[in-house]
Amino acid sequence: MIKKLATPLVGALLGGVMLPAHADFIDDSHADLTLLNRYLNQEGRDVAGSTAKAKSYRDWGQGFQFNFKSGYTEGPVGFGLDVEAFYGLKLDSGGDLNESHQGQYPGSMFPLDDGKSANDFSVLSPTFKMRFLEDELRVGMLSQNNPMLANTDGRLYHQTNTGVQLVSKDLSDFTFTGGDIVKTKIRNESGDSDMTTGGGTKLSDRFVYGGADYTGLANTTVSLWYSNLQDYYQQAFIGAKNTTALPVGSLLSDFRAYRSLGVGGNADGDADYAAAGSYDNGASKGRINQSTISLMESYSLAGHTLGIGAQKNTGDSDFPYLDSGLNSGDARQGPGAGADTPALTNLQLNKFQHAGEQTWLAQYKYDFGELGLKGLGFQATYAHGDQIRVASGGNSEWERDLALSYQVPDGKLKGFGVTWKNAMANPSMTGQTQQDENRLYVSYVVPLW
Repeated sequence: MIKKLATPLVGALLGGVMLPAHADFIDDSHADLTLLNRYLNQEGRDVAGSTAKAKSYRDWGQGFQFNFKSGYTEGPVGFGLDVEAFYGLKLDSGGDLNESHQGQYPGSMFPLDDGKSANDFSVLSPTFKMRFLEDELRVGMLSQNNPMLANTDGRLYHQTNTGVQLVSKDLSDFTFTGGDIVKTKIRNESGDSDMTTGGGTKLSDRFVYGGADYTGLANTTVSLWYSNLQDYYQQAFIGAKNTTALPVGSLLSDFRAYRSLGVGGNADGDADYAAAGSYDNGASKGRINQSTISLMESYSLAGHTLGIGAQKNTGDSDFPYLDSGLNSGDARQGPGAGADTPALTNLQLNKFQHAGEQTWLAQYKYDFGELGLKGLGFQATYAHGDQIRVASGGNSEWERDLALSYQVPDGKLKGFGVTWKNAMANPSMTGQTQQDENRLYVSYVVPLW
């Protein structure tokens, strides 16, 4: 019924952009409404090597996200349109930057409005798409994760990018991807912003990336990727994932290697494009020159998965990754702009991306479906990093994450999910906050057609 009502409306929208609305466009379309209720409480315990008071943040919000994904028009070249519309309503948020001697600060779930979290915000993101043979071109909002960039979903709304992406699967066993991003949208803003990486002052307006994934070997994916953030860095990646069936259980191997070098303003030594790290002259910013290599081995048996991993950063720089560098215009709000890193050690609170850092990682997962509780899962992760290059003070950190989630697998409540996350981070580097965090996510996906 809803699809029948939507057909003339979508046809009218397409007519405005000179695209014929054929039956496949509507018949193959899908739309749903996601109700999101998310609570976050981050309690600062101490600031390493400092007498400063640790900051604490609290956020609680209700989100409504409408997603429409069309089919394609008929013909050798098909056209389509995806639309994502989001509205977020603040239920609670601690702190006012206009007040002094406060214990709670505005969090990073909502934009900043006169020193406080805004009451609400909204986002409208269209994506035009075109299909030819096994190729798909997308123009507009991009929400992708690959070895070059990772978009966070840690608040009420998720981070997105604006640009063009082409994915080709014409060649058997290969997937080729190329993209050009001109703007990014952080998780608590309605508008787009330019881009940077950790430590950068000036913003860049272009991030290009491309890669190939090969699946011609049994149970194996081999990947080669490259990216370039204008005036900051170029980054090359080689990775491989392999699943091996053992006489008892199975083993998943995940290997990743990155090489990053400065380009443009950063390579020229322009201070406005200097990136975070620890450099020979004692500076905390400089030219990017860095490598990261990691390996994770995960053994699975009867619902249990136990993983052991290691990562090593070498060179003067922190691991560089795409970020907006913005946080509603005030460094006192939030914890950071919120971009994730595609490296192995991207955890709930910290990323273990520091120059010289060596990290050991242990992870345990259990799927309660083995006990008849389908949809219930548990995960525990612990990471310890040391050998961080610092001018003085501590040079190590650790973090412990817990997550318990349940998704209703079938029946009338299918699409309903609850997730609780708890994290404890304990860095020893001077100025870093030692903190505890709890998150509670409740969501319900309502299919419309």
